[in-house]
Amino acid sequence: MSFDFSTMINSLKIASHYIGTTLFMAGSSLVIGIFFGLLIALARQYKIKVIAPFFQVFITLLKGIPIVLIILASYLIASKKFDDLAEAMHWSVRFKDFNMIWIAIFALSILSIINSSEIFRGAFSSIKKGQFDAAKSLGMTNFQTIRRVLLPQAFPVSVPMFSNLLITLIKASALASMVSVVDVFAAAKISAQQNYRFLEAYVAVAIIYWVISIIIEKCAQLFEQRMNRKLRRASL
Repeated sequence: MSFDFSTMINSLKIASHYIGTTLFMAGSSLVIGIFFGLLIALARQYKIKVIAPFFQVFITLLKGIPIVLIILASYLIASKKFDDLAEAMHWSVRFKDFNMIWIAIFALSILSIINSSEIFRGAFSSIKKGQFDAAKSLGMTNFQTIRRVLLPQAFPVSVPMFSNLLITLIKASALASMVSVVDVFAAAKISAQQNYRFLEAYVAVAIIYWVISIIIEKCAQLFEQRMNRKLRRASL
């Protein structure tokens, strides 16, 4: 069977309408992951009693669970328990009214939190211990040390890894179609069902993912260069 370019272009047009949905899921998950991942990394960096060992075990356990299982488990739990929770909280919304995109974002956020905490932990470990001692000798509190020493140096180091994480989340968002979310991948697959030209649809999806990934990498490089210039000026 020959490759039909017109079908691929048609699938490309249809799938491109859902780029916003894909970016919304990945972007929201990344923001949530950065926030909670930073808190977890800080708790482990400062070895807070009970909390640090708990998160160490928590992160280790979640690392071994595939994202597809997290999505399916989240959907099954929500389908069985959401109505009971809504009734107890006197909410008018029910599971049948629930937008499935939030289940996908919840599952992707777990993946994002796991990776973000490890990214931050690696970035923190790259900072020399002498800088923490110097901050302490100047009378800085832990919060001041985090704000003035830790984060300004950790973020430039972690930018390439966060750009890779965003790309990973964008690709993982294709699994959201398993809970009836129509994204780039699902839209292309639906269009292919009309004429069974799945190869053309998959190539169209691959092109969209490639373009998005290239744009993210270029933006991350520019952002990293800008932050490094600011740090060099600040150190002069």
